[in-house]
Amino acid sequence: MVKNHLSVKPNRCRIPCVVDPMSIRIACSLLAIFLFASPVSTYAQINGFTQPFREIDLASDETGSIFALNVDSGSVVEAGQIIARLDDGVQKLQVEQANHLSRSKSALESARKTYEKRQLITERIRDLISTGHATDSELIRADLEEAIAQANYMAAQENTIGHDINLRKAELMLERRLIRAPFAAVVAKVHRREGEFLSPMKPEIVRLVQVNQLLAIFNIPSHQVKSLKQDQTLIVAFHDGNETNGTLHAIGVQTDAESGTVEVKVLLDNSAGNFRSGEQCYLDISF
Repeated sequence: MVKNHLSVKPNRCRIPCVVDPMSIRIACSLLAIFLFASPVSTYAQINGFTQPFREIDLASDETGSIFALNVDSGSVVEAGQIIARLDDGVQKLQVEQANHLSRSKSALESARKTYEKRQLITERIRDLISTGHATDSELIRADLEEAIAQANYMAAQENTIGHDINLRKAELMLERRLIRAPFAAVVAKVHRREGEFLSPMKPEIVRLVQVNQLLAIFNIPSHQVKSLKQDQTLIVAFHDGNETNGTLHAIGVQTDAESGTVEVKVLLDNSAGNFRSGEQCYLDISF
């Protein structure tokens, strides 16, 4: 008995794949533009640190002992605030004397009246000569005495001006005994106390740091600095998660030969006191 085996093949549905040549050309063109025409940005994270915007050892070019010190470490001072006062007893006496001479007008007034009197005498002698009651020699003598009186009056005026100048000089010398803060800052260290002597060899009194503005210092590779511009706004981040906007303050003019980097300074506003000097920070830049 022969059995007929029927072999049933499943129908395969073939869907023709139609490729548009124009679509292929467009896709290739877009890929080429993306790969070759579009600039590729590379990001780098540069580590740095913060420092005060300014830091000085406040000193005096005057010698003498410190009579009063008005600050201590950690004191916040404003621009023009008196930090210390040197012994100024002699300078106060000089101001008092110069003020007395400047206010004294007796010599000037006496010279003025003498000059006016001589002018009147000379004029009367001229009138007497016209009537024959005076001689030419008397007029010559009167003219001479008038000229002398005029010179004395001018000398008195010059002395008055000199007294005023001496008064301003004495006041300036007294002012120089006051040590003032040149800018708003914080006293970081006190070098001298009351009673200590300031000499040309050791004139420092206190150390002032300006921290209402900070400088973030970064050493950036030379080839990456080209992408930075003066006054550019940059984001400076700190390792505790805080970040702030800064302004590019300065770019070094020289490349360090050993490291191949350029020093870049970013100015940060710290008027709220949120950041401290000496903290580690970093900067993300693209080039």
